[in-house]
Amino acid sequence: MEPNKIFLVLSITFILTLAGCEEKVLDKPPRDSFSDTDVWQDIKLATLFANSIYNGLNENNTTDWSMFYNNFGFPGSDTDILFANWGGGGQAPINQGNISPDYMAGYGRIWRRKYDYIRRCNIFLSHIDDLEAENEEEKMILKGEIKYLRAHLYFQLTRYFGGVPLITKPFELDDDFKVNRDSYEDCVDFMVNELDEARSLITRDRTSDEFGRANREACLALKSNILLYANSKLHDPSTEPNGPLYDYTKNTWQEVADAAKAVIDNPLYSLQQVTDYREYARIFYEVTPEIIFAKANSPDYGTMCMEFYNGPPGQPFLGWGNNIPMQNFVDDFEMKNGMGIDEAGSGYNPTPDSIYVDRELRFYASVLFQGAEFGPRNMDYAAPNGLDFPANVPCQEDGSRTGYNIRKFFDEYIDTQGSRRKSPQIYLRLANMYLNYAEAQYFLGNEAEARNYINIIRNRVLLPDITSSGEELFEDIQHERKIELCMEHHRFFDVRRWMIADQTGNIDVMGIEWKRVDESGNLDPNGKLEYVIFKVEERKFFPSNYYLPIPRSEIDRSSLVQNEGYQ
Repeated sequence: MEPNKIFLVLSITFILTLAGCEEKVLDKPPRDSFSDTDVWQDIKLATLFANSIYNGLNENNTTDWSMFYNNFGFPGSDTDILFANWGGGGQAPINQGNISPDYMAGYGRIWRRKYDYIRRCNIFLSHIDDLEAENEEEKMILKGEIKYLRAHLYFQLTRYFGGVPLITKPFELDDDFKVNRDSYEDCVDFMVNELDEARSLITRDRTSDEFGRANREACLALKSNILLYANSKLHDPSTEPNGPLYDYTKNTWQEVADAAKAVIDNPLYSLQQVTDYREYARIFYEVTPEIIFAKANSPDYGTMCMEFYNGPPGQPFLGWGNNIPMQNFVDDFEMKNGMGIDEAGSGYNPTPDSIYVDRELRFYASVLFQGAEFGPRNMDYAAPNGLDFPANVPCQEDGSRTGYNIRKFFDEYIDTQGSRRKSPQIYLRLANMYLNYAEAQYFLGNEAEARNYINIIRNRVLLPDITSSGEELFEDIQHERKIELCMEHHRFFDVRRWMIADQTGNIDVMGIEWKRVDESGNLDPNGKLEYVIFKVEERKFFPSNYYLPIPRSEIDRSSLVQNEGYQ
């Protein structure tokens, strides 16, 4: 699919609010818009309506100014990976442990935004069967796409809230708007059934010009993710909170594995083999056979480049440095020999000239650090004259408070001031399926198979095999997900579904401060390079934070049952 077709077309904006109930109160459509009746008599207009729903999947929200400004613009800045450089913003409630139904910042928009797009899915599905089309296959494929999108939207909701109301038809004006929350298990069953049906409706493989549209393999990959979450510790009836809103009583690990393996074995997709960190970095801003499903961005439709919002703010990049890596996360990257920096014999040398030497290549592709090569120059965070030292960047509040910036996803030669994003926003990629398969095999008791698929991911980035077993093997699986999928909006949910967020969410955020000094310890542009590790922020996590609260406004108007710990 051409990138521009995935975006909302201006002339059809009005129809997004039209449903059966609206036609009772609106006698005439605006002159510059299409009527509800027009849309459902024309397959091309119905396709435009369907295309607009893809925007509902966006969780980076870099096109939504209000959410971006509140620092709810980048996955990971509410975990033990990134820090929100502008003082917390949208992440503050969750990172400080004081989120409540009345204090949710950016998180308060999730519920309404996702249900808004679910409503659009319901509108589409309520009309599509009655639409006459010359090509019935095209109509059925569209129907499959929307079923996929509805399942994906519900997955996004259940990850945050547990069981939610399953609404499958548009409300009419005289309908009772009060709904109850369905059980988490019923939500999972619904999503899985939707994806199975969607896959049966999408009857052919996608061509290259349909990039960005839901496909058969996306149905399998999302099914694997949904069941991976459902089978995890958080949803075990023996853990708290428990009850129908949170529990999953089935054992479907084999289905997790089967869905992931079906995608892995599909010849349409392949892991990109790399020889250095630059080749690995390109996986995240170029279209590759590793992408299963992604949003196709286009410079023609105003999507600001991610490099602009989160790139380094020093000359000549002039990014806003909104979200930045923590020292804690930097320390998690292994050496290139596969050993942790704290292991005896790893070769790690913490001196200023060697602290970043001989780390695994994913580190160099994910993080910008003192001396890192990036675009036309090397990064320099050192006082007094470093171009990336906060006092020297054009807008000082953009200067990194941890001594790092993001590298992952960024084309280092893009003009952040004059360019609009053209790189895909990846929702599902093949490495995710390898990691799902490994975790499922571990819980099915097949440790050798789990190690094999973890090692495929490690070998791809030139790391040696792991040989662990038992709990140590599971810890290795967790580590690989943290590093391989970093900043891809998995970590927030992984630490919750594994129920380790009480550890990862109660750590102090650490940073590194660089300076050049003379023999007397005074700042000197030509002096010796030194650093100090310091505390940037304290964080808190409470048991209630395993789920988000439902916003107060939604509770008040629907009498929904609130999540545990927020009553």
